[in-house]
Amino acid sequence: MRDLVLQHLRERFQSLNNIVDTLAPELFNSHLDVPKNKTVGEHMWCIVGARESYANALLAGDWNGFSCSLSSTENRGDVQSALVSSEAAFESALAHVDEWTPERDSLLMYLLEHETNHEAQLIRHLYGLEQSLPESVKWA
Repeated sequence: MRDLVLQHLRERFQSLNNIVDTLAPELFNSHLDVPKNKTVGEHMWCIVGARESYANALLAGDWNGFSCSLSSTENRGDVQSALVSSEAAFESALAHVDEWTPERDSLLMYLLEHETNHEAQLIRHLYGLEQSLPESVKWA
């Protein structure tokens, strides 16, 4: 099951990369006219932070709290770099897990849920902004 969760996580990572790669730079600060709306950049901040935080949690074997290295949510290049580096941090953490425990398996599932949730929110957000999505995006 762990291998399947990891496969799906990596698919979500690639899908989010594909979405970000196709967005016009001005969309990173775009809002929908609905309550409790995040910008595309704010979603990215949460995604990057979750990847980094779950990578740290995997190494520790338990949740260690949330932090995010992405300081600029309005610049596509910064977001793209942070997505790449947060994915690398996650892969590095996986390579350094010496013992898989139920807690670590649970952390993987929580990260998959988080990625999927934000991907769906972004898809809805972008459709609300009348944007198209790459063909590669599974849920679009």
